[in-house]
Amino acid sequence: MTQNKNVNILFSGDFAPCRGYESVVLDCGTRVHGDALPIIENADLSFVNLECPLTTHGKAINKSGPALKASPACVKALKPFSVVGLANNHILDYGRKGLEDTLLACRSAGLPTVGAGLDLKEAQQPFIQDIKGVKIAIIALAEYEFNQSEDGGAGSAPIDPIDNYQQIMQAKTQADIVIVTLHGGNEYFPYPRPGLRKLCKHYIDLGAEAVICHHPHVPGAYEYHQGKPILYSLGNFIFDNAKPPKDWDLGYMARIDIDRESKNFCKLELIPYRQSIELKGIKLLADSEKAFFLESIENRRKTMEDNDAWLREWNSLVVKQTESYILRQYFPLISRGLGFLSKYTPLARIFYGEDNNVHKLNMLRCQSHYELLVEIIKSKSKMRDE
Repeated sequence: MTQNKNVNILFSGDFAPCRGYESVVLDCGTRVHGDALPIIENADLSFVNLECPLTTHGKAINKSGPALKASPACVKALKPFSVVGLANNHILDYGRKGLEDTLLACRSAGLPTVGAGLDLKEAQQPFIQDIKGVKIAIIALAEYEFNQSEDGGAGSAPIDPIDNYQQIMQAKTQADIVIVTLHGGNEYFPYPRPGLRKLCKHYIDLGAEAVICHHPHVPGAYEYHQGKPILYSLGNFIFDNAKPPKDWDLGYMARIDIDRESKNFCKLELIPYRQSIELKGIKLLADSEKAFFLESIENRRKTMEDNDAWLREWNSLVVKQTESYILRQYFPLISRGLGFLSKYTPLARIFYGEDNNVHKLNMLRCQSHYELLVEIIKSKSKMRDE
């Protein structure tokens, strides 16, 4: 098929112009995209996940994990994109005010947003645009951390199989193509957890033409379900880390082609790059480095095709994270030293054993116990300020 018969949609991962990147983005603007800029500009439709609020508001919410933000002036670097996704675990780090400032910055720059809003209804609205006679709808969702709309208030659109069913069904009445972007997965793990894989396939079964995931901070596996692509992690697009883990600086953009006549998915292309403060942004991979990267992603796709091989990867992560997760759940103090304790001492074994594990498991796995437990913990916690 010739290129002009297709609509090409470009998806990029986590854009966080904070930490060391803030000054780079303010100085470079769109040049931070490096030699990827023409690819972004030439796409018929381009999406990027904005991984932090753009605000000068000084009060972060009460949450676990870092609170991120960047200057509203950083929005100028996003202007080459068609739409900015806001459904992620950091978008509400500075509360309702931080989200208001972000929406205002994007609106002032003429940038549509999707996936977050000042109420749940706004957050769940799809982005819809007609491209060459094909109506494209993008639905943006995020796992539940401290970012979600609570009681219908400000925040991001949640992963909720019932609500998501309604969103997809409604979008299908308004558009020819529905694509779901999902912010979720386990950090630094390039494969999907079992529940996430099942959910992404479910979205395809409901009629989504593709599902695109971001959040794990490393380039991840992909697969096809019913002939439609599911990508489990694009990796970081622009994101600084003082002590970056392996593959933090690598990622890929995903270009999805839709046939204008059949209005169906017809082609997937991965466009790999390296990003860092030292590079002042993005640099596309080329030659042997590009070939090696794409081969590694293909190997991960082949792992996905072998269910036992994929489950071995998942079970390996479970074993690796067991001590740390148990300590974080049951140890009375939270500190950076927990990682050391979990790695070099048997302390976690005090908190779990054959006699009490089944009770903990039942509280977490049984839906009724789980929902009650969540409400109890919330009632005993200092909750975020809106």
